Amino acid sequence: MLSILLIDDNQTLLKELEDELRAELTNDEVEIKTWVPSKDDDPSQKFQELVTDETILVVTDYDLTRQGQTGLFGSSIVGWCQQKYIPVGDFSRGNPGNLPKEPNLFELRVPTNENAAHFVASVFKGFRDIRQAIANKPSVLETRRSPAALLAELLNVRELESQFSQYAVRVGATNASILEKVMSTAPENKSPTEQDKKTLLGYIAGHLLLNAVLRYPGPILSLRALSAYIATDETDKEKLQTFFEATKYDGPFSGLEDYFWLSKVDDLLDQESSKLDEKFSASTQGELNRAILEKSLDVVLTRHDCKRCDGLAGGFLCPFTSRTVCQRSDCSIGASSWIPQGARLSRIERDFYDEWAPILGI
Repeated sequence: MLSILLIDDNQTLLKELEDELRAELTNDEVEIKTWVPSKDDDPSQKFQELVTDETILVVTDYDLTRQGQTGLFGSSIVGWCQQKYIPVGDFSRGNPGNLPKEPNLFELRVPTNENAAHFVASVFKGFRDIRQAIANKPSVLETRRSPAALLAELLNVRELESQFSQYAVRVGATNASILEKVMSTAPENKSPTEQDKKTLLGYIAGHLLLNAVLRYPGPILSLRALSAYIATDETDKEKLQTFFEATKYDGPFSGLEDYFWLSKVDDLLDQESSKLDEKFSASTQGELNRAILEKSLDVVLTRHDCKRCDGLAGGFLCPFTSRTVCQRSDCSIGASSWIPQGARLSRIERDFYDEWAPILGI
């Protein structure tokens, strides 16, 4: 049976998370394993006993020393999981500052608030669905060998493979464990099995989708990114959710929040654009999109809070400040190694970029 492993040195908090997670996964066949590391454990051996080929996800606290197991931290668990291509999420209840809020590509950052169980359940379902989809396609290694191609196939959007591939530039080179395992197959007598390759393909594709494609607006938009694209404030999100219901993304990790297909959003806006007055003109895409929606809904939408354009422009989201920006030179910058090339609705807010780019040398 597929399984999730929860690791925490606080038995009470671990039980709370386990119970909440069981409630989230009532209709799913999954075994939820727990581990409270103690001073009597051999951490490496115990970990090897608890994880199997059926382990879809591991979730661990950062500090695991409360029960006397000195020197064991979540970073060790993360490393062990990455060596086995098991998705892993970590969190820090005692001192949230111990962990940065933003994860690396092959690491997940679990919230410590009431959304923790929902996050874990949604991530589990996403990686499970990707694994099962690969298993149901025996020839996937012959026809869809790259993570981008696999995503395009699984999401039934083959025309977006090139965009997904722009998110995946040198993705395999960002993790030392992946490189080491691949290099270990160099000798002629150590060829990888088909299952090894499928496991790695699903591992990379899942993280690519979750930590890159869904995070940086491009072919798929979060509700916040959709608000930026329509150049309106988040207070109008219910109107957007209702109007764009037919454009919603329902693939892996869609349980985390509402996401929308950009191509379908554009198609719907194009259909509704005929309602605009023939003499209407807009200087930016965001302004045009908002005008179309206002005409269709017969309402005045709330402008976003950008002081540079008084909320008139927009059309893009800065994934770092989470604010709406436009293409004005004093508002944002597009070309940067900070953003994947495929994220065409992501731009960096100019003030933020000017503050940090010189220091980071990017």
